Amino acid sequence: MKYIPLSLLVIALTPFYCAAAATADDVDMSDPMAVYTGGDIKAGDQGLGGALQFSAGKKDWAVMGKVEASNNFETYRARIFTPNKITGTGIYIDAGKDNHIDGFSSKYATVGVLQVIPINDKLRLYAGITYGKSWEANQKFQDTKLINTQIYAKYKIDDKFFIMVSPQYKYGLDGEEFRDFYAELSLGYKIDKSNIVMFTGSTDQQMWLTYKFKI
Repeated sequence: MKYIPLSLLVIALTPFYCAAAATADDVDMSDPMAVYTGGDIKAGDQGLGGALQFSAGKKDWAVMGKVEASNNFETYRARIFTPNKITGTGIYIDAGKDNHIDGFSSKYATVGVLQVIPINDKLRLYAGITYGKSWEANQKFQDTKLINTQIYAKYKIDDKFFIMVSPQYKYGLDGEEFRDFYAELSLGYKIDKSNIVMFTGSTDQQMWLTYKFKI
């Protein structure tokens, strides 16, 4: 059974540790959870896609909303994030709809918590857990409550290049019970403070190129 990859969580959540109160020029876009106004364009085995995000913040807090489309604009997501700089913790809401498989119309909605764990100057971890529900509009599988656990590990090679690894594990708690492991590996390059490119591969044997920009 094909489920919506909640792996994308965050794909672009919020840098609760250092960017919640940062100005636009201070934000490190290579951070997988950076808060900024901008977007991205991606292309690869999944087809074409893109995203727009908007952020606001003051002192110890920030909020960011993001909408995105992928799989040639047949999969949609919407997210809201509220990070706290002091605690390094953030809460987010994530919902989406996937129509890219013929005959299926999968949907999900989750709420979750992320915690930043800085290891050293080069390595930073982000641990998260979400809880929610997945369902299919055409009754092709049962409604399912689910838990998703995920870790992002970002390693800074130098001032321009970085590596990102993001494994996750999903549990279907009832209804359509399942266990699903998924991971992504990315190599990124910072063009400048407002533009980066990333090449990503996944355990689903998918590859894609992403260009991210900050306004």
